[in-house]
Amino acid sequence: MESPTVWRLRNSDPVAVEALQDGLGLIPITAQILVRRGIDTVSAAQSFLDPSLDELHSPFAFVQMEPAVERLLVAIERGERIVVHGDYDVDGITGTVVLLLALRAIGADIDYLVPHRVEDGYGLKPKGVDRAHKKGAKVLIAVDCGTTDYTAAARARELGIDLIIVDHHEPGDEIPEATAILNPRLPGAGYPEHDMAAVAVAFKLARGVLERHSQGLRGTALLKLVALGTVADMVPLTGENRVIAYHGLQTMGETVNPGLRALMDFSGVRGRITSTDIGFRIAPRINAVGRIGHPKDAVEMFLAEDPGEARRLAKLLHKTNAKRKKIQDKVIDEALKQKPSDTASVVVAAGEWNRGVIGIVAARLVQEWGRPAVVIAIDETGAVGSARSIPGFDIVGALRKVSDLLEEFGGHPQAAGVTIRPENVEPLREALALAGGKELELAMRHSEEITCDAELEFENSLSYLARELERLGPFGIGNPQPRLLCRDLRVESQRVLKKQHLKLRVACGKQSVDAIAWRRSELAEDLTEGTRFDAVAELTINKWAGRSDPQLELLEVNVDGPVTIA
Repeated sequence: MESPTVWRLRNSDPVAVEALQDGLGLIPITAQILVRRGIDTVSAAQSFLDPSLDELHSPFAFVQMEPAVERLLVAIERGERIVVHGDYDVDGITGTVVLLLALRAIGADIDYLVPHRVEDGYGLKPKGVDRAHKKGAKVLIAVDCGTTDYTAAARARELGIDLIIVDHHEPGDEIPEATAILNPRLPGAGYPEHDMAAVAVAFKLARGVLERHSQGLRGTALLKLVALGTVADMVPLTGENRVIAYHGLQTMGETVNPGLRALMDFSGVRGRITSTDIGFRIAPRINAVGRIGHPKDAVEMFLAEDPGEARRLAKLLHKTNAKRKKIQDKVIDEALKQKPSDTASVVVAAGEWNRGVIGIVAARLVQEWGRPAVVIAIDETGAVGSARSIPGFDIVGALRKVSDLLEEFGGHPQAAGVTIRPENVEPLREALALAGGKELELAMRHSEEITCDAELEFENSLSYLARELERLGPFGIGNPQPRLLCRDLRVESQRVLKKQHLKLRVACGKQSVDAIAWRRSELAEDLTEGTRFDAVAELTINKWAGRSDPQLELLEVNVDGPVTIA
């Protein structure tokens, strides 16, 4: 079985590689990966491997930070009620908590609202403003929403509420009227970083207020929550995002927040936390209550001071996540039956499904079919959809082309949400089949290539190599786990896990190591005992049952002789 994917190996400058080895004491593979990713000087590599908090930009780089901070300081001084309106995902929840903790610490009269996904929908709505008004709000902070919520902004003006928008979503053609809008994507925002999570923008606002109110206090104790939201929202882990993720994850295991501590316990996470721990263990439990429960349970967990109450809420998140998995698996099975044609098109799958899981299902369809997907849940109240894309294709741009069929839409180039009339679902399917054009064809062609960062030599201990490669983390978009070319592996044993994953023990040189092919159980027919094969893999550390062992996560395999590298 030959892989249909083109394998490529990045080029590197041997002089730059040697300079990094000599200057920083790096082993060859680490230096090669850094150089091949454009980090080719000693100073750049030093900054990458050990990012400093001094690299965080001033909050006041935001042009509109000054009026936002000033209004909040006045509210605190006068004892005016501040209400934070968050969102139901990890980014919106952690952004809400960051502001609540920071402003409460300096005496603010502050409360919060988080919307229910089904009952309230996404974003700041006029009824949300009305609820804030009933709570006595004089200032309303919209977190992870608000940039395109024009009617809600108008409602706030009617009620005499000063609105501060803390967001990171793409702006529309108009800008809502507000006391301040802190959004790095806003034209003229002034902030040097463009791709930030909303929780990071909330952190900037918190820092701005703390610096002015409390003699330069920077609020770095909040970085654990900021890192959690940043990693979970899958923003590029480069620049300032890397600094936040690096320092937040480095100390997260030592958290004194009872809620975060309890959640990590239920997630089975111990020791130094990685971005994988966030993405696959911690974040899904938080998102679960936003999908099929109520996100206020997650907010209250993070705010809880009593360890017993924090543990009760963490257990609720854990149980809700188990329920979410069952619902999600059923929807995925049904959606996969709506298999698309072979043409380069945006896939639309629709059914009477739970709205809370359609984002996960869309991501799974992208993974299965290698093309953008929109998954739509239809019920008696209407239809809402969640879209996910492939690298290089702007899904929001595609939705903009068919906006006449949509009631609402918005998001990022890689992820978006839509509201649509049920009768327009089929016309949308037909329209999106044509909306991709050359851009989608190019993106799909590129997705059929896999670029390796280095060739894995098996002379050193794989445990040592895995720990060494972890220095390049946190991994995520913009800084992916290194992809390694592995030659001449030999299967020693195999078994299928949960009817979908293939677990192997493979010999590589004089060593043996576990290998896993996620959702590739069909490979069992080719990778029988004694089979030799080449692979593209990620070398990770599998933490399980108190052990930490190296593991190859197989991305592509080739059993038809030595592979040719393009």
